[in-house]
Amino acid sequence: MALLAAAVIPACAESSLAETWEGRESGLPSVGLTIRNDNGWISGGIGYHIQTRGAASRWHPGQKTAYTVPLLSPKLEGVVLTFETIHHKKNGSPEPGPNDKYRVNFTKAKKARLYVRRDETKEFDS
Repeated sequence: MALLAAAVIPACAESSLAETWEGRESGLPSVGLTIRNDNGWISGGIGYHIQTRGAASRWHPGQKTAYTVPLLSPKLEGVVLTFETIHHKKNGSPEPGPNDKYRVNFTKAKKARLYVRRDETKEFDS
């Protein structure tokens, strides 16, 4: 998940955050975040694109993962959305690990920044 530490996400109008947003990193698609707002009840899901390094250490787009995980405990406070997602100890493992934690800052019209929380004792990475 380190690839998502500061993915920039084009956003919809500030008055309505309910939309599917596509995040990019290294100029390539990296994340798809769907936000739904049903009369103030926030829900949605997040899916990832796998990026790989090729010749000359250039990043290349990979396939979008086959699944989208639901947002857990989403909370919108002003221009900040926080949520968690399920996480497994390693790829392909059925054994759950600690949840991943995220923060989305809606920075200006049609822009936002996604942060992945790395440590319970620290603020979100910037």
